[in-house]
Amino acid sequence: MQNKKKLLFVNDEMTMGGVARILNTLLKMIDKDKYDIDLLVLHKRGELLSEIPDGVRVLAGTSFFDTVDLPLSSCKGTDLIHKLRLLFYMKTGLIRSRIKAERKKILDHTYDVEFSAKEGFCTIFTAYGDSKRKLNWIQVDYEQSNYSRHHMALVTEALTKIDMNIACSETVKASYQKLFKTDRICVIHNPINEERIRDLAARENPYPNNTEKIKLITVARFHPQKGLDRLIDAFTEVSEDYDLTIIGDGELNEQLHAQAKQKGVDERIHWLGLQENPYPMIKDSDLFIMSSLYEGYPTITIETLLSETPILTTAVAGVGEQILLPETGWIVENSTEGMVSKLKELSKNRDLLKQYKNKLKNYHYENDRILKQLEDLF
Repeated sequence: MQNKKKLLFVNDEMTMGGVARILNTLLKMIDKDKYDIDLLVLHKRGELLSEIPDGVRVLAGTSFFDTVDLPLSSCKGTDLIHKLRLLFYMKTGLIRSRIKAERKKILDHTYDVEFSAKEGFCTIFTAYGDSKRKLNWIQVDYEQSNYSRHHMALVTEALTKIDMNIACSETVKASYQKLFKTDRICVIHNPINEERIRDLAARENPYPNNTEKIKLITVARFHPQKGLDRLIDAFTEVSEDYDLTIIGDGELNEQLHAQAKQKGVDERIHWLGLQENPYPMIKDSDLFIMSSLYEGYPTITIETLLSETPILTTAVAGVGEQILLPETGWIVENSTEGMVSKLKELSKNRDLLKQYKNKLKNYHYENDRILKQLEDLF
């Protein structure tokens, strides 16, 4: 029997968010009869640790990495000291030798393939290891948000040791290639657990809504990137036709509520907070709206289509490869005005929304092709 290849995936944490969820989906899809899989979580925390699939050995980083995923502004006390130490190693370049030393404490063998699941520090960690083949996953449009801007020289050097960079969309590839001048880069869309999403969407909706208005919904972190302040402004202008549900939470919670109160629409928005299963609410809605300022290849769009609900989204990276006009939704100018204009237009054509929902019953996502593309790189 042929020996199984040894794979190592590296992520900084497993908190609720796109990268961790996409990673868990991929880990579940990979054939455990062909591969031995380890997942190293440098700072072992996060709600999605519990969703790591069976058959994956989970490793934790040493205490040196305890602040790798924490912004400096949020660090206090001991965390602040540890974060400043980490930044010192990054700024001086000593991180190269420190990573090599820390890896010896964590890893007990050499891997055939090492996969950095998040660009940035995980890229550097993978680059200075001894795995035979090194891959780097890119989930961010770097033209819009350069998470490596404080360590450009270090990341640029690390990329010379990476065998292949995997961008989640054509826009993400172009922006990363332009910034880092690398030719070792390809595009592979993110995998989505279609069976899981359809099953979750088919469950009973705990928040039934019998409004006669058009049911508009969004699911997002309350983070500046997601543009929820623009969504509230847009809803204010069309609220006579629409009923809005917002699922999520985050750092901008108080600010967004205050804005909605100032606009006079706070009590007309259904704020449902974090929901473990938002898909029945999405499925029962007429239209999903994504108001992001920037993305890479947003998974919520595909999950929404699998929940049989059309989408209205701002023009961000990845959506042009997801929203196949005119059957699945609409892409508008990346502005409040763009959303308002389309919402007003759709309010006059409710039958079109029903037609799109009906077409989405036949929607299918090509996970098999995506997995084959990834395995060809292993």
